Amino acid sequence: MMDNKRFFSKILLFGEYGIMSNSDAISLPFKEFYGYLNKSESIDYKTQVSNSKLIELYQFILNSDAKDLISINDFKNDLDTGLHFVSNIPISSGLGSSGALVASIFHKYRKKNSIDFQIEEIKNLLSIIESKFHGKSSGLDPLVSFLNKPILYSNQKIKLLDQIIYNDFKVFIIDSQIDSSTKKMIKIFQNKMNNLEFKNFFTNQFIKNNNDCINNLRVNSSLFKGSIKQLSEITFDNFQEMIPDNIKSIWEKGLKNNSYYMKLCGSGGGGFFLLFDFENRVNYNFSEFTLFEI
Repeated sequence: MMDNKRFFSKILLFGEYGIMSNSDAISLPFKEFYGYLNKSESIDYKTQVSNSKLIELYQFILNSDAKDLISINDFKNDLDTGLHFVSNIPISSGLGSSGALVASIFHKYRKKNSIDFQIEEIKNLLSIIESKFHGKSSGLDPLVSFLNKPILYSNQKIKLLDQIIYNDFKVFIIDSQIDSSTKKMIKIFQNKMNNLEFKNFFTNQFIKNNNDCINNLRVNSSLFKGSIKQLSEITFDNFQEMIPDNIKSIWEKGLKNNSYYMKLCGSGGGGFFLLFDFENRVNYNFSEFTLFEI
């Protein structure tokens, strides 16, 4: 029987790309969007498509290192009787739709109770399963969805956070209305890392600036505005391929007037982007976009 437990979307507040090079990262659940497993004997087109994708995931797990920790037979039996994933998480948006799906599968079909797993073990297992969708996964997206808590990833260790407080500013996600492919963006990034100049910039400057933002945010430092501005600037200058044209103009405007700063929300290329508003004027300036406050 399905319990219809909801698994929420996530927002990668800091750590995009850097997390693959052991930078710090903060990711948090975003409850505006969610998904859950369901079964239905009457299968419409949408349900059939979801069921087919889950069958592909089942076959992937069957040939992966995760197969011994998942109740494969139970998973297969439910697939044969109309298992599907109901979700309002926008696909190709950077909000972790595949992570929520993977978290729901792990919750339902894991062989051991989750209390028997260390958090790192859970992350690694989720990473294996989610690699079906992205080619390479840190495992953080499905972990945030599974635990339903903000996570700090630092020095290759995971710390659960109770709450993230934004003092003197607001944080929004803004919808570019353009689909994004995480797999495609990661490939572009990996190609950029083959360039020695970019690799040096990323390793020595980008990661440091990302970590500064996290540290300043966590201690409510007055230095946060300066660090997020710098991160916004160097991202705009060095990650142009990851920023759609309709976002570039408003990104640049924020840097010029210093009222807000933007950054990638995940891999970029489309989907949602993060916006840090320091003058409480965003809703008036972006009426043509859909925004959600986080």
